[in-house]
Amino acid sequence: MSGPRLRTQRLELLPCGFDDLAALHGLWTDPNVRRWLWDDVVIPRERAAQVIEESLGSFDAHGFGIWVVREAAGEEPIGFAGLRFVEGCDEIELLYCLAPARWGAGLATEAARAVLCHALEALKLERIAGRVDTPNRASVRVLERLGMQPEGEKLVDGRPTLHFALRRQAGRPA
Repeated sequence: MSGPRLRTQRLELLPCGFDDLAALHGLWTDPNVRRWLWDDVVIPRERAAQVIEESLGSFDAHGFGIWVVREAAGEEPIGFAGLRFVEGCDEIELLYCLAPARWGAGLATEAARAVLCHALEALKLERIAGRVDTPNRASVRVLERLGMQPEGEKLVDGRPTLHFALRRQAGRPA
C-alpha cells in the first residue's frame, strides 16, 4: 500500500489495493449507492480495477487517493473515502460512501473528516471541493457537518449538482 493509514475513534482507513476489488465493486454496483456515485450505471469490474489503479498512482504522486473504510475492530470493508482530481481541472474533490447497512450512524462524516484532516494538515492542501447530486440530502448534511461552505448549484453531466468547498484559514485547517 502506498499511502498512509488513517484512524478515527471507530474507523480505520487503509489505502485501497487490488485485494479490495471485490468489496469496492460490490459497493459501487449496489443500487442504493450507484444512483449517486455512478449515475445509476452498473460499472464493470474492470472499471473498478481502473479506479483502484488510478488511486494507487495518485497516492504515489500526490499523497492522496481512495481509502477503504473498516470499523476499527473489523476485517470487512464497509465503505470508502478519499480525494481525487476533478476531471479536466486541478480541483481536488472529497469522495465518500458507506454500505447502506451502515448509513445513519455518522460513519461517513467520521471517515470524510479523517481524509480532510490528512489533506489540510499533512498535505497542506489549500482547498477541497465537495460535489453532491442535489436530491442526495444525506450527503449534503455530511458536507455541512464537515464545515464545507456552499458554492451554488451547477449542472454536471446534465444533473443538478450542489458544490461545496473547504479552505485552509490563515495557514491552519478550517
